[in-house]
Amino acid sequence: MCSLYTLRKIAFFLFLLLSLKLSAQDDFDIKSYLVLGVEAAEDLASIYLEPLSEGLLYGLTGAWNNTARVKQKWEMDIALVANGSFVPNEKLSREIDISAIDNLEVLGGGNLVRIPTILGSKESEVTFVATRDGEEFIFDAPTGIGLLSTNLLPNAFIQASLGLPMNSEFSLRFFPKLSVEDASIGVIGFGLKNELTQSFKSLGELPMAISVFAAFSRLDADYDFETDGFVTGESQSIDASLNSWLFEILTSTKFPIWNIYGGLGYVTGRSNYIMEGTYIISTQEETIQFENPFDVQASISGLRGSLGTSVRLNRFKINLDYTFQGFNNLAFGLHYNLLKGK
Repeated sequence: MCSLYTLRKIAFFLFLLLSLKLSAQDDFDIKSYLVLGVEAAEDLASIYLEPLSEGLLYGLTGAWNNTARVKQKWEMDIALVANGSFVPNEKLSREIDISAIDNLEVLGGGNLVRIPTILGSKESEVTFVATRDGEEFIFDAPTGIGLLSTNLLPNAFIQASLGLPMNSEFSLRFFPKLSVEDASIGVIGFGLKNELTQSFKSLGELPMAISVFAAFSRLDADYDFETDGFVTGESQSIDASLNSWLFEILTSTKFPIWNIYGGLGYVTGRSNYIMEGTYIISTQEETIQFENPFDVQASISGLRGSLGTSVRLNRFKINLDYTFQGFNNLAFGLHYNLLKGK
């Protein structure tokens, strides 16, 4: 069994990744866009959040498998799985045409301006000037978390897999819901695999194992705004939910220690960010109040292909793989065999 010290190290590692994902919270002030009205604020928030949605949705589908073979009946593994989505450079910032947005200008002039997305630079020289009821409101463009030079957006899970009757295997992955200051995030997912080369005698003599796999993952997160600036109110937060599905055909070698594996599949997912609470903007003419002003959706879908290798060392197993998809993915897994099968 894993020692308490090992479990503490795993929890600490997961918490570090959580801190990275939520390190943008100090500059996550998209509520200032509400001075432009709900429709414009929603459009600008969608641009800002889009790469995070795509990166996390693709990341949720990564690292489910390290072989096409299923475990023996009632055999059980537990693993620490870490993977990351490579975010394309063009997703780190976006150019917007200010002239297309009513009552908005850039301090210093100009119509075309490039602003960071949530995964972009921690710094921006863009300052907006919004006009409402003849009064000017000045605020900086939200900035990003500043990804590492590799543009890697990390994910991490604890995953357990159990061999079932009928040549099947069930997997459960989770990220315990943890909080950092005013933000929290948690993940849960389920996967089911069936090995065709055991289920059909005609395939049993093949030198490769072949299986089919399906999985669902869900990420829930929330972030509480600080009530400051010219937008006041109460109970201000963003609640996020991201759901992804993966359908895959897997193949792998059948060697006892070292193996290679690969898969071809289809991934689909959808995210939803809901801006909740009361938001109040006061001008010299009126007081404008917004209740749960908007929500932003994004989706992904497409084919994917993966290739990886694994090595077994007594009760431990290590794997590394790479997936080609909308946001390519690199995954690493450290597995420990808790129960032998029958």
